[in-house]
Amino acid sequence: MKQYDYILAGGGCAGLSLAYYLTQSSLRNKRVLIIDAEKKEHNDRTWCFWTDQETAFDDIVIRKWPELSFIDERGERPGSLRNLHYKMIQGVDFYRKVKATIDSTPGFEILQATITETGESESGAYVIADGRRFDAAWVFNSVIRDESRKAHCEPHHFLLQHFVGWWIRTEAPLFEPGKGILMDFRTPQYRSTRFMYVLPLSEREALVEYTVFSPQKLHIRNYEQALESYLSDTLAVGAYTITGREQGAIPMTDLPFPSTRSPHVVNIGTVGGAVKPTTGYAFQNIQKQARQIVSQLEAQEIPLPSATSGRRFRFYDSLLLSILQDYGKEGMPIFSALFRKNDMVRILRFLNEETSLMEEARIFASLPVAPFIKALIRVKLRPKWRKLLAGQRLSKEKNPDLIYELGPAKAGAGEHVQGTIL
Repeated sequence: MKQYDYILAGGGCAGLSLAYYLTQSSLRNKRVLIIDAEKKEHNDRTWCFWTDQETAFDDIVIRKWPELSFIDERGERPGSLRNLHYKMIQGVDFYRKVKATIDSTPGFEILQATITETGESESGAYVIADGRRFDAAWVFNSVIRDESRKAHCEPHHFLLQHFVGWWIRTEAPLFEPGKGILMDFRTPQYRSTRFMYVLPLSEREALVEYTVFSPQKLHIRNYEQALESYLSDTLAVGAYTITGREQGAIPMTDLPFPSTRSPHVVNIGTVGGAVKPTTGYAFQNIQKQARQIVSQLEAQEIPLPSATSGRRFRFYDSLLLSILQDYGKEGMPIFSALFRKNDMVRILRFLNEETSLMEEARIFASLPVAPFIKALIRVKLRPKWRKLLAGQRLSKEKNPDLIYELGPAKAGAGEHVQGTIL
């Protein structure tokens, strides 16, 4: 039986990012196995992020925008990003780049197989995939398995950011290539937060995405009807061709994600807490997480990446999740106030958790007070409700809202489409 130094359980964004940074480090001579159920040869997702720094993947950025705008019934509020750029990477380009690097690095292997188990072994940890066992000193897991994600959600919050996007080409020039639309609320809310997201690639090409925050996904036709109405009635695009499609669902939750499954199995990606609960952004957090693990391994330290969110930002996330989960219709006025009363760069810094307490106080002062007071009361009372319920035997039939699943058993499912925000 072959012994590996590291096994990457899941070959999505998190697993492949970690593999890439390992190939660029002093650990490139290690024996590394990446296991995923899919070949990762198609453009199955898109990642977007903003930064003023160079990244390891700038060579595959297909488009970047120096300006983002917010739109509601009151009109458009454009915002210059100044020294920042909003960047897009397509999944297929990311897979090709990383796999080319892996193929040229002796000792690194990719195996297409379905992972069913991970655990501790005498040599460190093991993975069972397609009935075969693989051992390593460390296993880095990004796989969501449904048996591990069933949980009583209280006192935490859980809903989904789910979406369908169309890549379209119009006959007439319509879009401004240098400006993306971060949120366009000119679509019915139906008691939940819903908006459109538009990223132009040229005057005639764009990704147009319908995004919803709610506990359950919609029927595919609901997304398509919303997109059709937005394109014909709101944007008046005329004739257009759909050249590609994407869809997905990202967990929006303040449920704690343990950093390890066991002493030698380290969680990364979504299951490692890399997704920002209230935005769905993860790409930059995943890169930070992967670089930190590599640095720890190089220093012969225990590879445990630090939490991606600070304590006060986790509290902010809980407040907004409480509002979005219990009073989804409050989402639009909150986001309208946020984007109309604050500078775009300050908002992005806040979402990146880079603001000071003074800046955060100014941001919250610009928002409607009542929803956050109600949310604060609910957040503080939830632990007490939990204690009251602790003596009761709750079943899924009696209280279905307390039991959730993050997703099906699927290698690589730890990373989801990064094409939507907020």
